[in-house]
Amino acid sequence: MQVRRFILRVVSIFFVLLGATFACYELFHWMTHVYEFDARIKSDLTRVSSKVNGTIDKILVNEGDQVKVGDLLIIMNGDGINHQINALDAELNGQKAKTKKFKAQKLNLNVELDAQISTKNEEIKSLKVELKALLTREILAIKKLERTKYLVSKNLTSKKNLDIDQDYLLNLSGQVYVSEAEIKVAQMELMEIIAKRSKIDILDQDIIISDMAVRRLVAQLQELEVELEERRIRSPVNGIVDIVFKNQGEYIEDASEILVLHDPENIWIEANIEENQIRHLQLGQPVKIDFNAYPFNSFKGEVIYIGRVTLSDLAMPKADLGDSRSRKLVQRIPVKIKLIDKPEITAPGMLAEVNIQIQDKGFLK
Repeated sequence: MQVRRFILRVVSIFFVLLGATFACYELFHWMTHVYEFDARIKSDLTRVSSKVNGTIDKILVNEGDQVKVGDLLIIMNGDGINHQINALDAELNGQKAKTKKFKAQKLNLNVELDAQISTKNEEIKSLKVELKALLTREILAIKKLERTKYLVSKNLTSKKNLDIDQDYLLNLSGQVYVSEAEIKVAQMELMEIIAKRSKIDILDQDIIISDMAVRRLVAQLQELEVELEERRIRSPVNGIVDIVFKNQGEYIEDASEILVLHDPENIWIEANIEENQIRHLQLGQPVKIDFNAYPFNSFKGEVIYIGRVTLSDLAMPKADLGDSRSRKLVQRIPVKIKLIDKPEITAPGMLAEVNIQIQDKGFLK
């Protein structure tokens, strides 16, 4: 009987010590760690949608495919736009040819007018030289006629010589008159040639108008090319195709969601920590992470962001906030945790449990 009591006493003491040890262990961990079971993997989900209405011609990716920024994902039908582009391109080439023709006409007219003006100036110059010579001869003829008249008055020469000198002077005067008239005609012709330069001004206006038409067609062509490119939907990020909502041949409206991507390298854990624990958290604190998908493995993490607004304020309409506060519900605050070593397979939404070390284990020493 005494042995039995002794054994019972020993067993009781053992269980008391075991319970005390467990209680001390739990107290130690409660003071040095924050546990949270409401945690899951998060990532930036990129929802790819169409900017225009149209029919899907080709879907070039499948769910699970790796894609890079700029990779072509979806091709929408663009036959109508291609026809418009071809028509505009032909019109643009015609307008460019028209502009080129106007410029060639301007150049030819410039060369022709410059040549005519130069020739006419040389002609006028030559006529003026000839007129100057005639005027000189006329002056000499006048002097000779005066001398002959004097000699006739003194009976020193015959009247026949006087008639000859008079005829000669009249002939020279006629030549001077003709030469002056020729110069005036040549100058008028020069003015007419110069007046033709107004055609160059008209051609300049034609060139300006044609250039404006070319720029307008180029702008329209660029708009159509942009619209055509919008029908070639490309990946905005590096990542994995998570889900494709549409099928080939399906007609979609603009802003219709076609597929979802996420970058597997850009993932984190988001834990919703109770407000009574948030005061213990600091950036950089180490975290032990357990995933439901990997029950026999633990992974390391680090606190990188502590929220500044509760989940209820983020989720509830303003009308419901006062009611939730009046009920004094325990609020939760989102905390981001960086995964230092990642599992082989991760997916946004996977459940996790986090154990945040809030104190150095040597603080009790």
